[in-house]
Amino acid sequence: MGASDLFRAWDLHVTAARDDWETAVGRLIECSNALTAHYYPTSGGDYLTVIGSAAKSTSIRPMGDADGVFRMPAGTYGRFDDYAGNGQSALLQEVRSVLANRHPRTTIRGDGPVVVVEFVSGPNVEVVPGVLASDGADDFHVDCLVPVTRDGGSWQSANYGAEYDKAITVHASTHGQSSRLVRYVKAWRRAQYATMKSIVIELMVLDFMQTWSRDRTSHVYDDWLVRDFLGYMIDHYYTTYALPSGKPIDTGVGWYEAAKRSRQDAIAACDDGDTGSQYVACWRKVFGSAFGS
Repeated sequence: MGASDLFRAWDLHVTAARDDWETAVGRLIECSNALTAHYYPTSGGDYLTVIGSAAKSTSIRPMGDADGVFRMPAGTYGRFDDYAGNGQSALLQEVRSVLANRHPRTTIRGDGPVVVVEFVSGPNVEVVPGVLASDGADDFHVDCLVPVTRDGGSWQSANYGAEYDKAITVHASTHGQSSRLVRYVKAWRRAQYATMKSIVIELMVLDFMQTWSRDRTSHVYDDWLVRDFLGYMIDHYYTTYALPSGKPIDTGVGWYEAAKRSRQDAIAACDDGDTGSQYVACWRKVFGSAFGS
């Protein structure tokens, strides 16, 4: 098999199964329906915005979760901003209570700006209560404030629509290669037991793809793609990125040494001259034993 066939097969192997995606999004919709019945009892509207990897087609198998913003009704911001104590934490607990009534035997907890619904098996659900959502919100776009519970509580601006649009624009201009790279790096993170947030992976990939030739977007170049991206990761270890909302995102710690090792293995693979057993062995050091199997 050539590089194109190997990486095409690898992408199919790591990409989240359609059944898992449908289960995850279905659970997210169920949670949204429960919140709609509570907060909009006389409305038949849709107040869910799907965000994260489920929206951007960058989930890998087994799919861990599906994320969404539930657009809270008018008055929610004032009710909890004037709260005696940590109103943001109180908002998460209120949303948690509503979801607990829908899933009484499921572990549900507040975690930062999200309420996490942990199912016994299959993908979990993470719901972000969004307040003061701007006009024009839809299934994949919302600009709102989200609750931050630390340091006594505060509100943070989040423009998930702009994040989605940027990811989809780069996806289209690279014929899907940027999304493949995100999935490859997530698979690498898992194989290397590296600590790296998914949003960091996405931001680094989107920045890197600005320098990647649009003449090299087919699978045949994906080995060079991963090799060069690992080098980019190493060079940008101390870089601070920014979300469209302006929120700064640091790259974190816990992945630098793994990236250096994998970079050398990727170089060895690409310098091998063919795509035989030695080539596959090098990429298995990067991605794990399932590569090329």
